Amino acid sequence: MRYRIDDHQGGTAMTTYPLSEAATVFGVKALNDATSEVLGRGTLEECLDIVLGLSSDRRQSVSIEMDDIELKFGPQEIGEILQFLREESSGLSSNEIVQIKNTDP
Repeated sequence: MRYRIDDHQGGTAMTTYPLSEAATVFGVKALNDATSEVLGRGTLEECLDIVLGLSSDRRQSVSIEMDDIELKFGPQEIGEILQFLREESSGLSSNEIVQIKNTDP
């Protein structure tokens, strides 16, 4: 899971992205069409990769729904997650953590 912490007018809100949970990417077939097609399945992270492979116009008509969690991301939320992941560093590797731990007095 990845987390985002935002400070909203003196308060703190945390957003959790369940990147390793199963999800499905849906696309609307046509403007004003209530039906949708499955564009792909996988973890949320894999579904985000599928969305990245789409044209910017097509991204505006997709959603990602979590398979086992009642959670759905529309085009705006998908854009926010992608931006968050671009800005977020991968963190420390296991080796780096061990090195830090071994240098502590």
